[in-house]
Amino acid sequence: MNAFISVMHIAAPLLVVTLGALISEYAGRMAMFLEYMINLGAFLCYAFTVATGNAVLAVLLSLFVCTLLVLALEKTASRFGANMFLVSLALNMLFGASVSLLSSVLFATRGVLYGPAFQFNPAAARTVTSIACYAVSLLQIAFLLLTRPGLALRITGSDADMLEAQGIRPARYRSLAWIIAAADGAFCGCVLALRLSSFVPGVSSGRGWTALAAVFLARKKTNALIPAVFVFALAEWLSSNIQNYAAFSGTPSSVLLALPYLLSLTLIALLPGKENLI
Repeated sequence: MNAFISVMHIAAPLLVVTLGALISEYAGRMAMFLEYMINLGAFLCYAFTVATGNAVLAVLLSLFVCTLLVLALEKTASRFGANMFLVSLALNMLFGASVSLLSSVLFATRGVLYGPAFQFNPAAARTVTSIACYAVSLLQIAFLLLTRPGLALRITGSDADMLEAQGIRPARYRSLAWIIAAADGAFCGCVLALRLSSFVPGVSSGRGWTALAAVFLARKKTNALIPAVFVFALAEWLSSNIQNYAAFSGTPSSVLLALPYLLSLTLIALLPGKENLI
């Protein structure tokens, strides 16, 4: 039971950011910036909490800044006809460098940030953030499946001509997809920071890339996304706890840390391309 609860906690923020990756993929623009957007969201959550003394307000401010930044850069890139795949990769590097620069300027260090203004009960933080993540995920799934804008967003990448024929501008939904992805990545980062009661450089630990892998593992199917996320959450739990079992006590830690990535590569390679088995 404890293992199941732990996997549920691990899956909660990963599900949120994976939904952001799925939505951006539906719009035909892969959100390659998610990995460092998670880090930026976590850093801003810490910085705003220290500045305001209110963690909830800090989360909201972090989401606002991250989404506004992505929106402004997306609009600029679209206006000049840039390759959005390359833009997405560039944003990833920009966000990573921004975190390092801001940390150095504001806190005179590029290392771990912690302090009395950013201390939370670990058990309560895990429970509250998990509930929030599942609630946000449920709302996004409902938006995608039950609303007209959600349906339009889902076909933006595959049937943009149909939207244009109905007088709907696909560009708006492409922008919306990146806004949602940015908010999801930033929210995931906030959750990770609150659970750790600190900001740790590289706190994303590959979750942005894992989210993209989960999307392709689920074959871009909304109903298969949750099982795919739980497969990765289970792999992460195993990588952290498998050495507690005598049979695996001698396994190199580098192999265990790579377990989620090895699992994703194996499953994506083995599952059929046209049919989702999850």
